[in-house]
Amino acid sequence: MRLSFSSHSLRSPGLLGLLCFLLMAGAICAVEDENAVRLYQRGVKLIADGEPEEALERFNTIATKYRRSETCAQALWEAYRIHEHLGDDLPAFEALNRLATEQPGHFEKAHAAQMRVALRLLGRGKEATRRTLEAQRPSQKVDPEIIIEMFRVIIKNGPQSEIGIQAHYYLAMALEQAGQKREAREMHEDFAENFPKHELADDASYQCAYIAYKDWKLMRGDSPHQREAAAVSLAWFIARYPESDKGAQARACLVDVRVAERRELLSLARYYEGRGNAKAAAIYYQQIGEKFPEIVVADEDLRGKVEGASAEPKDDVVGPTR
Repeated sequence: MRLSFSSHSLRSPGLLGLLCFLLMAGAICAVEDENAVRLYQRGVKLIADGEPEEALERFNTIATKYRRSETCAQALWEAYRIHEHLGDDLPAFEALNRLATEQPGHFEKAHAAQMRVALRLLGRGKEATRRTLEAQRPSQKVDPEIIIEMFRVIIKNGPQSEIGIQAHYYLAMALEQAGQKREAREMHEDFAENFPKHELADDASYQCAYIAYKDWKLMRGDSPHQREAAAVSLAWFIARYPESDKGAQARACLVDVRVAERRELLSLARYYEGRGNAKAAAIYYQQIGEKFPEIVVADEDLRGKVEGASAEPKDDVVGPTR
């Protein structure tokens, strides 16, 4: 079918209005693109002249006034690099967020850069520098809640991407650093359950056990329940991930817990023994024999006490059972 415009159709006010609108819109976009390009070129020259803050004003103008221009994405990248150079991490992250959510074709690179910023603030990333801009000053100290929110934004931007999945793990780390240990442990448990084959799954499980271990260390000497919780968590991790690179650390922590338990049981046994309370002492010697048979076998004196305790009647228990 052949389409043509008759002289009558061209005289139609509606059609003429539409054509005028399209022509004006195209002209406006062309002018906007031209203005944006000029501002961008000025900004680049200011960077070369060693005036990044002046350049930033130009790039921010482009990002604010010329959002539809093709130069906007380039301006946002330059703004991110300058903010990072100046140690202004929050506006740097926001520039990346606009690139990830508003600029087609820039998501993957911007998403990865968001992760680098958040990891650096968490203390787990290397300081990034641009080849033409050396870092002018260190990053500002950021409220832990802001770092937590950064990881939440990264997850929201790409929940099923590799970066988004990793962000779940580091969100848990950020929660722990902010003192939200229960939430951190729950997040690590969720990660290990939801992503069991991910390379960070064993790290997440280890962090669960390590949080329990650190809780016990903080209350050491008066925390049998925390000690038992730490021992169970560490033993579970070692059994589930025998080949993990965290295994040696977990085993060392478990040894620390068990040595403390053995020392406490032996101290209590000797305390009651010194007070002439053989029945109470026997309770703790029996527990030592049940929980630490390898120590009993190696210590002849202790073995005699444990064997003697086994002969004691088990009624009329005195003292707490550990």
